[in-house]
Amino acid sequence: MFRRLACQFLFCLLCSPAGAAGVVHLILSDDGPAYQEVASAFRVGIGARLHVKVWSLAELDVAQMQALTRAYDLVVPVGVKAARFVAEYHAGRAPVLALMIPRATSEKLKWPAGLARKHISAVFIDQPPERSLALVEVVFPSARNVGLVVSGENEVVAKTLVKAAAQRNLRMNVATVGGPEDLPPALRRVLAESDVLLLVPDSIAINAGNAQNVLLTTYRFRIPVVGFSQGLTKAGAVASVYSSPAQIGLQGGQFALRLDADGELPAPGYSRENSFAFNPHVARSLGLVLPSEAEIRGKLESSNDD
Repeated sequence: MFRRLACQFLFCLLCSPAGAAGVVHLILSDDGPAYQEVASAFRVGIGARLHVKVWSLAELDVAQMQALTRAYDLVVPVGVKAARFVAEYHAGRAPVLALMIPRATSEKLKWPAGLARKHISAVFIDQPPERSLALVEVVFPSARNVGLVVSGENEVVAKTLVKAAAQRNLRMNVATVGGPEDLPPALRRVLAESDVLLLVPDSIAINAGNAQNVLLTTYRFRIPVVGFSQGLTKAGAVASVYSSPAQIGLQGGQFALRLDADGELPAPGYSRENSFAFNPHVARSLGLVLPSEAEIRGKLESSNDD
């Protein structure tokens, strides 16, 4: 009896016209530190103008998600799991701002037919091609061949990188893998023809389960890696450009404040802010002499100004 009453109360709460009070539902894929960092920064970005209700994905079942998205409050899933759950069970009304998901994932999410695209936005976890390639040029000025291994989910990203690289007189060696079993031979093939390997978020080509093996293989080939997270740099990438959870959360809060009365959000995009991480120990072990961090940062900032 108590459980049924509690569920009814929650259902009424979710379906109440809270949009008038400026409620934002922040849904975290899990309770890990990175997601908590996004939530804290989001609160800072949004200030006191809107009330933020934070949910863990584990707290919500299908019926509750459908009830929540029948209202017109802003829903902000954080991470891939939360974004996919919201998309799958969205009831068709609530505007959605996804945070900390790859561009490739964002573009493949299937939303209800009645939910206007202008009511859906995102702040991506990956970096714009120009930013990643600028880091390659500054850290490895003699590199001309850049390796890239992706799955089909990053087909558009790979094509964009190839085009952007050509404008910088760089050649992208791209291999596309269909499954985990394709990764080792594809990686070896690409490394044999590359001066540096560029990593982008990809559920098959680079993930928590295979990252260490990928980095060990590149080390055996004596090929440096440019990654997309501080964790990858600590694990063996020579350099990474990334947007931290705090940077993504802060921009997410700023996006939320731009939600208009018709439910329109700013267009999806990459985080404006970014950070760099370097692993001088791996660089030295590969016989590389890197510019100082101050010099690297200065050149990158100058490149951004241009």
